[in-house]
Amino acid sequence: MKDLIKLNIDGVDLEVEEGTTILEAAKKVNIDIPTLCFLKEINEIGDCRICVVEVEGKRGFATSCIQKVEEGMIVHTNTEKVIEARKTVLDLILSNHDRECLTCVRNRKL
Repeated sequence: MKDLIKLNIDGVDLEVEEGTTILEAAKKVNIDIPTLCFLKEINEIGDCRICVVEVEGKRGFATSCIQKVEEGMIVHTNTEKVIEARKTVLDLILSNHDRECLTCVRNRKL
C-alpha cells in the first residue's frame, strides 16, 4: 500500500494515496474542477490548462490533472485568479478552434 498524503482542498482536509493527482483528490471530496483535454487512462497530458488551480506557496498555477499531491499542500480551486485564468485559456482555445464539436471525439454524446 502506498503512503497517505494529507492535504487541503478548498478548506476540506483529506488523505489520499501518494501518486494521486489534485484532480483525483478533489473528486474524492466532490469538488468539481473543469477539464477539457483530460480523458482518464487515454489522455493525461494537461495541455488545455482548463483545470488550473492555485497551490499556496507555489508560483503560478498548477495543472490539476497531472500535478501530484504533496504533503501539507493547500489547494484553491475557485478563486478570482483561477476563474480569470480559465476564462483566458478558454478564449485562447476558442480563438483557434474549428467548431466541429458535434463530431469531436471528446463529445461524450457520441
